[in-house]
Parts: sequence; C-alpha cells; structure tokens
Amino acid sequence: METRQIEIRRNVVERGLMAVKDYVVHNRRLVAYSAAGTLAGIMLIVVMVVYYDYRAGGELVQFEQLLDKYRASYPADDKERDAALEKTVKELGAVVESSHWGYVHEFGYYIIGNLYYSEKKYKEAREYFLKFADSSSGSYFAPMGLQQAARSSEYLGDIKDARKIYSRLEKDYEKSAIADQIQYDLGRIYEQEGDGVRARECYNKVLAGFPRSPFAQKAKERIILLGLAERKDPRP
Repeated sequence: METRQIEIRRNVVERGLMAVKDYVVHNRRLVAYSAAGTLAGIMLIVVMVVYYDYRAGGELVQFEQLLDKYRASYPADDKERDAALEKTVKELGAVVESSHWGYVHEFGYYIIGNLYYSEKKYKEAREYFLKFADSSSGSYFAPMGLQQAARSSEYLGDIKDARKIYSRLEKDYEKSAIADQIQYDLGRIYEQEGDGVRARECYNKVLAGFPRSPFAQKAKERIILLGLAERKDPRP
C-alpha cells in the first residue's frame, strides 16, 4: 500500500514536470521574455539600492561638513552667531529635504532641533523636534524628539503645550524605553497646573510599573510633597 502511494505521488510530480516542460516548449518566446523581464527588474532594484546607498553616504558627508563648519567658525558676537546658525540650518534643511532615505533623511530634523536647543532657541527647537517626530514616528528616537519638544515648551513657559506633547507621548509611546520618564514628566506638568489628583496618578503609575527606575524614587518624593501641600491647604 505504501509503495503504491509513493508511485502515485511520483506520477503526479512527473506529470507536473512534463506539463511545465510542454508549456516551455510551446511558449519559448513568452517564457524567455518573462525571464528577461524578471532579471531586468531584479537588476533595476539592485542598481537603485546601490545608488541610494551611495547618495545617502554623500548626503551624510555633506551634512557633517556643514555642522563642522558651523562649529569651527563659531562667532563670539551674538548677532553674527545667530546669522551663522540660521545660514547653517537653511543649508542643513536643504540636504534633509532632498534626501530620500538614510541617516540624514531619518535624523536630520532631530539634529537641527538639538542645534537650536543648544543655543536656547526653544521655539525653533520645538518646531524641528516635532517635524522629526512626525516624519519618523516609527524611529526609536521619535519619543525622545517629542520629549525634547515638550521640554522646549516648558522653557518657553508654555505649560499647556508641554502637557499636550507629554499626553501624546503617553498615548503613542507608553511602551518605549523612556515610558517611566514620560509618566513622571506628565505628573510634573499636572502638578504645575495645580491638578494634584492627576499628578498623583502619574507618579503612582511610575511606582507600580517601574519600581526600579530612578524616577520611582523621585515620584515617591513628589507624592510626599503633594500630601504635605494638601495638609497645609485647608480648602476642600
């Protein structure tokens, strides 16, 4: 019985191979064209990958040269420094916008944001950090870009906008590497807005979800301070 089944399977395979052979024999031109088209498609993909890798490497070199030029010619005069910064950002932005993939395409806006942030130009920094987060939402660094945008808003005194960004972080990146800090920072913002209840909720999430995090101890201290403040305030 087993030998018969093996023979049946062999016959099926042989018939299939014969059918393929007959098709190729009777459609040689079509098969040849199809094979040539497939090969041409594969070669085109390979050429495109090599080209874009080469182009991405050149864009990275150009990007780094612009940064090095700015850092090397860092003027002492505030007005000249601002002019040099804006010129560099414009040139860097042009490289990013002309790129299609690679390091510059993915991280260019983040680097420009940090450039502004280091110069304490928080409004411009926030703009580029948000650009980065929107264009590279799947990147490992996307939550860090939003975090920097929120901090920029805090430095600008725009607590409402900072809360909006931290809330976005909580919603979209609750499982990211900085989830503990996101909850802690959101708690801080609620505390600044006078919402002790929500602040405590965020701090408790840090304690419950990340007990070994360095932010857990800070959250515990914040909860204690909230309790002390509530005792001093007799209002219901």
